Amino acid sequence: MKTVRVSSIAVSVLAMAALLAGCGKGATPSNNTAGATGPTAANATSTSTEMGKPLVGGAPNGNWQENFNPFSTAALYGTNGLIYQPLFMFSTVSHDIYPALGTKFEWINHNKTLEVTLRQGVKWSDGQPFTADDVVFTFDELKKYPDADTSGIMKVVTSVVKKSDNVVDFNFDAPNIPFQEYVLQASIVPEHIWKSLGDPTKVNVTNPIGTGPYVLESFTPQVFKLKLNPNFYDVKDYHVPEIDFNAYNSNQSAQLALVSGQLDWAGMFIPDVQKVYASKNPDFHYWFPPGSAIMLYPNLKNPILSDLNVRKAINLAIDRNQIATQAEYGYVAPLNPTGVQPRDKDLIAPQYANLTYHQDLAKAAQILANAGYKKGSDGILVSPSGKKLSFTIQVVSGWSDWVQTCQLIADDLAKIGIQVQVQQLQYGAYQSDLQNHNFDLAIGWTNTAATSYKTFYDMLDSHGAWNPEGWSSPTTDAAFNLYKSTTDLNTQKQAMATIEGVMINQLPAMPLFYGETWYEYSTKDYTGWPDASHPYDSPAIFTWPSAAYVISQLKPVH
Repeated sequence: MKTVRVSSIAVSVLAMAALLAGCGKGATPSNNTAGATGPTAANATSTSTEMGKPLVGGAPNGNWQENFNPFSTAALYGTNGLIYQPLFMFSTVSHDIYPALGTKFEWINHNKTLEVTLRQGVKWSDGQPFTADDVVFTFDELKKYPDADTSGIMKVVTSVVKKSDNVVDFNFDAPNIPFQEYVLQASIVPEHIWKSLGDPTKVNVTNPIGTGPYVLESFTPQVFKLKLNPNFYDVKDYHVPEIDFNAYNSNQSAQLALVSGQLDWAGMFIPDVQKVYASKNPDFHYWFPPGSAIMLYPNLKNPILSDLNVRKAINLAIDRNQIATQAEYGYVAPLNPTGVQPRDKDLIAPQYANLTYHQDLAKAAQILANAGYKKGSDGILVSPSGKKLSFTIQVVSGWSDWVQTCQLIADDLAKIGIQVQVQQLQYGAYQSDLQNHNFDLAIGWTNTAATSYKTFYDMLDSHGAWNPEGWSSPTTDAAFNLYKSTTDLNTQKQAMATIEGVMINQLPAMPLFYGETWYEYSTKDYTGWPDASHPYDSPAIFTWPSAAYVISQLKPVH
């Protein structure tokens, strides 16, 4: 797979722009089965002669829920990247862009048309040819069924047109170069399978048919297995014949499997990882590059949390240094109050660059008192309308560092009269609750992206793909519109300054710390893993489609 290299400056212009006995049965809407059989030896092409052993990965997300639907925010690991592919993949670490179903893209028509040249000779895993019609169909589905368009692509793209057998044009009303990352990284589905399935959000996919390097071999709630797709166009470049994804109920159980050598690849929080893991075997390694910014999300549909005074008090009451050192074992540091990650610190406006967080319980209490909040006989604050300041804070069960973070937040807020109960959920329920704004408070990630534009757009724009807090503001939307309309770096920084000001003054989400990308790996059977010396892509088992590119770089140890 060739690499399109983009400089960091070019990225700011061009690309500022998860989670299994039986074989798959078919793409199933309700209880009706539809689909096609996967590749067999009869239609297989030649695979690599230098094959390694099955690669075993694991995650502490509880039992797998069978769902290989690329339109779902709860799609299983590998759905996007290994089974279904996008046109291109954007590295959030190296600023590289990796071709997949596309081989070339360029902006034409005064930067109002994104033109993509498609790879030729590609087949779906059932042997049917991949065509430009599949690309157009995929985006037509997003337009026809807005709930499937979780990134809001077709709210921005005006039309998708087949220009020729291997060229597709994406048309915009106005220049929007940063938006290319959304378009080019959307997974493409086969029209001959999906055209009869109706609303793609209601399809339970159990026999996925994709163009990617792997196909589903088997599924149970404890482990699902993917095997190399013999129809894949670059199959000779892949050396991992099978990938097994094991499910664990907690960080502790996953850690035991990792330390005992049962896992080749994982992405979990481990206290004192050098002592607990890396020191046990010379083949055991880890690398924790900065990844997603971790936020405390308030549900702004909650009438109390929609009060800026309450959010200001919560923000002031949290001891982020204690979270960083105690819950996160010193692996992380508190974020700049703008929420901008260290990687993109040059985007922080000068007036915000040196700001830091300091816990101030007295000031937090005073803000609430001035706003008319008074403590009841039980010590819990009551709003002027008579409602208690009593909330839940949601977190994924088993994510021990985040669970402890939530408990520390609850303890801090109790000091100012706000009652908080930590609510641990299975990943699927947690994801659904945040996506549907069914929560009070929640600790959560921000979408990783090649640069900060996409991260903040997803979180704060009214059409953003990851806006669990429900923020909507003409000021914020106007700033994003200004940013996307220009390639001038100074104007882009001006737009970002407005967005940063909203984060600091309006607190739609409260930055906690920059999340390390938890990543542990073994070189016993494979080399070629990304590390600090070779940071070619985001390395974690939970970052898709990036993880698909990582697998393409692995070579067996003989």
